[in-house]
Amino acid sequence: MSQPITSPTGVDGVIASGNVPTWIIQEATIPTPLTNETTSIPLSALNAEDTVKADCHHNMGDVNFTRTATTRDRKRACETVTVTVKTGETIEGTIQAVYDQQAGTEDIVNAVYDAVPEGAVVYVAIAYGHPSHETVSETTVVDVYRGRVSMRSKNQPVDGEDLTFTATLATDLYLQDVTLTAAA
Repeated sequence: MSQPITSPTGVDGVIASGNVPTWIIQEATIPTPLTNETTSIPLSALNAEDTVKADCHHNMGDVNFTRTATTRDRKRACETVTVTVKTGETIEGTIQAVYDQQAGTEDIVNAVYDAVPEGAVVYVAIAYGHPSHETVSETTVVDVYRGRVSMRSKNQPVDGEDLTFTATLATDLYLQDVTLTAAA
């Protein structure tokens, strides 16, 4: 692996705002369930009619997934040090976005709210570093989470802020650096 050329001021990164497009994809849009071995999803899933591009509906930090390793300690007879071994993981996800109870379900303000009803299984695709207003293509790479919406609740209104809701996802799959493939 090559070493980056650094200067006294460090390496510039990509500013998060405007560069974290997020899609909520319905389970039915991806007919073959994804597995730990999946390395690619159809590009058409991000443009499907029932897919919601959610990044303009939430603030930075309002889509959050936390991975926590499940571990156990192991010490073999030949080892002098106890080793902590990962046996699994728990992934918890939350999506917070705008909504308006008075608006109709077809109104754009409620797109994310309607995409995550309790009990639904959804895929959340995030393209870190991809400009939000640029078209995705086969060169775009995404991280994908799959989860069942375990709860959706309206947040307590705060003066001067948007009305928002929070959906909690019981997530069972996380895929890193997934490529997008065009239809054959």
